[in-house]
Amino acid sequence: MDSTDELTRRVVDLELRFMKLERFADDLSGVVAEQQKTIDMLTAHVRRLTARSVGAEDDPKGDPPPHY
Repeated sequence: MDSTDELTRRVVDLELRFMKLERFADDLSGVVAEQQKTIDMLTAHVRRLTARSVGAEDDPKGDPPPHY
């Protein structure tokens, strides 16, 4: 095998590896985007729950609940 054939084989091998890595990076990017959507949704939900619980703790009159 001469050096041209060896060089061609190495270039083809590198191109194949690059294509696989590029596909992997695209797949990973999609996963990260979906995770970010979930994180944003959960963060908004926690904020709503926190605001609701803080609002419930702040009784403006300070009266005990009726069951006391």
